[in-house]
Amino acid sequence: MKTQYNIALYGDLTGPIEAILALLGSRQFPVEKLFALCDGETETSSIMFVGKPVSVIDIAGFDWHQVDIAFFMTSIENTQKWSDIASEHCIVIDNSGAFTSNKQIPLVQIGINDENIASYTNENKIALPSAGSAQLAAVLKQLHKEVGIVRINVASYQAVSACAREGVKTLADETERLLNLRPLKESIFPQQIAFNIFPEVDDFDNEGNALSETRLINEVRDLLQDPSILVTSTQVIVPMFYGCAQAVHLQTHYPVELDEVVQAIHHTDGIELEESVCDYPNMITDVVGNDIVRIGRLRKDVCETSGINLWICADNLQFGIANNVIRVAEKLIRDYI
Repeated sequence: MKTQYNIALYGDLTGPIEAILALLGSRQFPVEKLFALCDGETETSSIMFVGKPVSVIDIAGFDWHQVDIAFFMTSIENTQKWSDIASEHCIVIDNSGAFTSNKQIPLVQIGINDENIASYTNENKIALPSAGSAQLAAVLKQLHKEVGIVRINVASYQAVSACAREGVKTLADETERLLNLRPLKESIFPQQIAFNIFPEVDDFDNEGNALSETRLINEVRDLLQDPSILVTSTQVIVPMFYGCAQAVHLQTHYPVELDEVVQAIHHTDGIELEESVCDYPNMITDVVGNDIVRIGRLRKDVCETSGINLWICADNLQFGIANNVIRVAEKLIRDYI
């Protein structure tokens, strides 16, 4: 059994990968050698890991024999292009959503369905849920186990970092230009994002559902291990750099008291609930930069006797991506390889 592992990171070398690198170091993950991979030319020639520079390598022609585990933090298209080649030689942990409909590849969130990780041997791949799916499932898993959830209606308010580094750069640039009375440039977003919001995170299908909305629906059902749950999702981009907040309405199988909901939440690690039904977390001071999921405005629904409303917040990079990918890798090396 190995004591150290060669790790490859593929994707945008800022944003999620920066958070993953920080967590790899702080949790003292046993990295023997780190490979930073990109597509063709990049602005970044090296990245820093535990105080040392790591050269960036073009993925084309890369020798995957050197790698034990590869973290894919890239687009669906890039994952589809390179993951089969990589998985011939190493275990691929993917965050793109490329494998949502592939039942041979396990969707894994530690603390929710750890046992699914054993199925990685089917194709030498593991799929991770989206950041929004991860924080929602973390909060609802125990409640669904104890009471049963019939329906979930969630509106997600996502920071521009959901669209990677270019989203962050666009918000910063547009804000600076508008405050200085300068015209805006064409951007990756369908509308101006500075001082604006819009319900279009990515491409729509023929029914008007965004791909990320459909992904959340499928992943939450999978993580809660109940395909009968009715889930509907609307995702909105807001002018905030990091974080994801969700306005959630639940319908349980039968009316429950808030105390029962509170007890279910308190039985779940990594979740903090505001004491008062009127309180809610501050996204800037309480959420961003943390790997804790925070809940506020927990209350009974005024229209439905079995309805519960709550506000769920988490850092989309720190909790939604970095925390989960590292914990999956830790479980993998501890129990499986």
